[in-house]
Amino acid sequence: MAAPAPAPPATADLVATARASARFPTVIVHTAPKNKTYVRLRTSLWVEGFKDVQTQPITFGAQKVQLTAKPSSVTWDLGETKDLVCDGAGSKDGKTCHYAYKLSSASQPGGSYKITATIWWDVTWTCEGAECDSPGGSLGRNPVSSAPTPLVVSEIQTNTGQ
Repeated sequence: MAAPAPAPPATADLVATARASARFPTVIVHTAPKNKTYVRLRTSLWVEGFKDVQTQPITFGAQKVQLTAKPSSVTWDLGETKDLVCDGAGSKDGKTCHYAYKLSSASQPGGSYKITATIWWDVTWTCEGAECDSPGGSLGRNPVSSAPTPLVVSEIQTNTGQ
């Protein structure tokens, strides 16, 4: 008498394996002006790494599981104020994401603000095949942050001497 065949793995276990294999892009912060700005000057903000991610399909028995992550927004910690949320990656021209500092960074450690950008990813999964427990679902929003990037904010002094 042959032993019964082992039960197929739960779809959730395959989803967890796919999630562990997901490689999100490194978030790289950019500003314009680059590396230094001034009080009350509109500073453009943008990130590299704002692109869709899809895992390789994981197939086991009659199940094929794949994850897709779509970037939805970027939350900026600019060191001076509450977080700034931008709907997209931002751009060098500052039309979609920008900030104007109110205070110089002179009193900050190292004389600069340490800014970070966090990309929020909407992660979903699909399962195809006769042994799937479910055809798909959501893993919610997943954050991936940049390394802290120094940004010097200076003041422009004017002399209106008569």
